[in-house]
Amino acid sequence: MAEEPEKRMLFDLRGRRKRVIQVIYVFLAVIMVASLVVIGLPGGGFNSGNTQADIDAAQVQIDRAENLQKRVAADKTKLGAQAELIRARVSAGNTLRGDPDPTTGQAAITPKASEQYDLAAEAWDAYVKSAEGDADPAVALLMAQTFSSLSVGGTVARFESNSVESVKAQKIVVEDAKRQFQKGEGPVPTNQLLQLAFYQYLAQDTAAADATSKQALATLDAPGERKQVRTQLKQAERQGQFIARQLKQAKKQARQDGGQSLQEPAGSLGAQDSLPSDAAGTGTP
Repeated sequence: MAEEPEKRMLFDLRGRRKRVIQVIYVFLAVIMVASLVVIGLPGGGFNSGNTQADIDAAQVQIDRAENLQKRVAADKTKLGAQAELIRARVSAGNTLRGDPDPTTGQAAITPKASEQYDLAAEAWDAYVKSAEGDADPAVALLMAQTFSSLSVGGTVARFESNSVESVKAQKIVVEDAKRQFQKGEGPVPTNQLLQLAFYQYLAQDTAAADATSKQALATLDAPGERKQVRTQLKQAERQGQFIARQLKQAKKQARQDGGQSLQEPAGSLGAQDSLPSDAAGTGTP
C-alpha cells in the first residue's frame, strides 16, 4: 500500500521544530501576562471573591507561615523552612485578593493580600541572603512571577520596584538553568532567558534585555526559529517602551495631583483603545 501523504499541521511538534514551538508558546504566555498591565484584562489565576472558604483557606496558610516563621527565627540555616515560608505567604496573598477593579479588570490587591505579599518579599530577601548563591530556582521562579503580577495588579508607585525585583529573581532561575545545561543535566535554557528578557523590557532595562535576547537567540539553531522568536522579542520591547511612556505621563500627572495618580492601579497605565497597534496584539506574527 502506498504511503498516505504526510498531513501538515499548523504547529508541527515533531523533530527539531518541537523546541522552538514550545519556546514561542511559553513566551506568548508571558507576553499575555504583561499585556494585562496596559490592557487591563483579568488574569494571574487569583481569586476574585474573598468568600468565607477563601478566607479560611488563606488563614490556613497564614497559620502555617507563622509556625514556619518561628522555626526560621530559631535557626536561620533552615533553608527548607524559609522556602516553605515564602510559598505560604504567596499562597495566602493570592487567596486574599479582592474583586476585579471595574476600570482595569485586575483582581484588587486588598490590604490583607498586600500584607502577605510584603511578608513574602521580606522572607524572600532573607532567604536569598541565607542561601548565599544557592537559592532554590523553583522558589525564585515563584517570586519572579509574583513580583511581575504585583507590577500588574499593584499601584503605579510600586510598578517599577516590583518589575526590578522580578528581574532579580528570574536571574537566579537563568543562572541555575545554565549550570544544569552545562553539566548535561538540563535542557537548553532558552525559555528561562526569554522570560528574563521580557521582564527586563518590562522594567525598561532595554540594554540588559537586548543582551539577554541575544543569548536566547543564540540557543536556537535554525534561522527560521530565530526569526520567529525575534519577532516576539521585538513585540515585548515595544510593550516596554509603551509602558515607559505611560509611566512618564503618570509621574508628570502626580506633580499636579499631589501624587494621587501614583496610587492608581498599574493597569491604569494604559487602556486597550490607547494602545498603539503594534503593541496591542499578543498573537503570532
